[in-house]
Amino acid sequence: MRNHFHEFPDGDVFEYGINLQSHQLESWTQQIPEFIYDPKANFFDILVPTNDTVKYKYILKELIYNGYNVLLTGETGVGKSVIIKDFLMTSDDRIEPAFVNFSGKTTCKNLQDAFEGNLDLKRKNLLAPKHLNTKKIFFIDDVNMPQLETYFAQPPCELLR
Repeated sequence: MRNHFHEFPDGDVFEYGINLQSHQLESWTQQIPEFIYDPKANFFDILVPTNDTVKYKYILKELIYNGYNVLLTGETGVGKSVIIKDFLMTSDDRIEPAFVNFSGKTTCKNLQDAFEGNLDLKRKNLLAPKHLNTKKIFFIDDVNMPQLETYFAQPPCELLR
């Protein structure tokens, strides 16, 4: 009997993804785009592509375009916010990004104002993105920051839930 399974390339499954142009399985390292330095760019907005940034942006794209909410967690300073902002700012016209930063002083009213301020009132009880045929994506940074109440609740986080 003939074996129809192909041998998996070197490394583990997490080091490979589908190249969306060639529709072939390739390592993330092979999919890294060329980096072009922009001397006018803010230092903290520069994202040098690596196999991890390519991987995370691929996962973000697949989840968001298929209607899923995404919660990206990780240690402080690893570049989560930079990767997400870069993804949202370089995505196609189907995505309309909005950025909300939580702080220790964020209240439910602040969160409601941020949502309502980034959406248009279409009818009495219907809010929608400003442009037709777009999906409004809210990037909420530092979700853990709102101050804890007496019984350890964080009302802005509860409102999101």
